[in-house]
Amino acid sequence: MVSILDKSKLTDKELLIFNQEVADRKKNPVIAYLLWWFTGFMGGHRYYFGKYGSAIAMTLIFWLLVWLFGLGLIITGIWALVDVFLISGWLKRDNEEVSKEVFDELMMKHQYMAANQAENVFSPAQQAAQPVEPNGDDEQESPADSTVTPRFCPNCGYQLESSMTFCPECGTKIANS
Repeated sequence: MVSILDKSKLTDKELLIFNQEVADRKKNPVIAYLLWWFTGFMGGHRYYFGKYGSAIAMTLIFWLLVWLFGLGLIITGIWALVDVFLISGWLKRDNEEVSKEVFDELMMKHQYMAANQAENVFSPAQQAAQPVEPNGDDEQESPADSTVTPRFCPNCGYQLESSMTFCPECGTKIANS
């Protein structure tokens, strides 16, 4: 579980990203219970939670034994009845795992950005002011065309190619200028 103390290490922007990613990735309880209600006897809810082995077992037991006096329906029906009480625990565990994964991803990116900023001697503005080395094919170009000012993301400082409209590092939309 990601604690409040852990979340305090994140910037406001990272905290917004964290909350959005957790909301996007976590399992929906309404979907889980609807799957249990309509396909629980065949293990549909178990497929949703990634419990593929037991889900396949429920499906096979149901379809192979349903013809034998409804035995498949009785067995999987009891199994599904037990599962309805387990679903809330599965949801809680899944939400904790998703929170931890997202937090770890953000901390890795946070550390990566800090390491890159420590290695980078020049700021993006200073890098833009430095002339670009000619590529050796400037015999046909005029001297004014040989120095191309590189573009940088205003948010993270990533050097952009001239055709980019979004920063591949942070996703910021780049204004055409």
